[in-house]
Amino acid sequence: MNTLEQQLQKLDGWERHQEQISKTFGFDAYLTGILFVERLAAFAEAVQHHPQITIDHTNVTIVWTTVDEGKLTDKDIDGAHAADNLYQANGQ
Repeated sequence: MNTLEQQLQKLDGWERHQEQISKTFGFDAYLTGILFVERLAAFAEAVQHHPQITIDHTNVTIVWTTVDEGKLTDKDIDGAHAADNLYQANGQ
């Protein structure tokens, strides 16, 4: 079984800042980024674990942490994988 630290090391492009992880995704067009956000929001709602999302024109930054526990958890790793999969499915 992988520890949380081992799982974090396997995430591509995600940066750890204390008890949160973040990644900025770049898009060719503003509305493409918005579509990505809509899809990620649907995932987050389905699992009841919501990231911080910042939209800056064609860049979308996602930050995951488990606020209730005050630390990173498997929920955040799952969220990071979901964001990466949605990004790849978007053809980016």
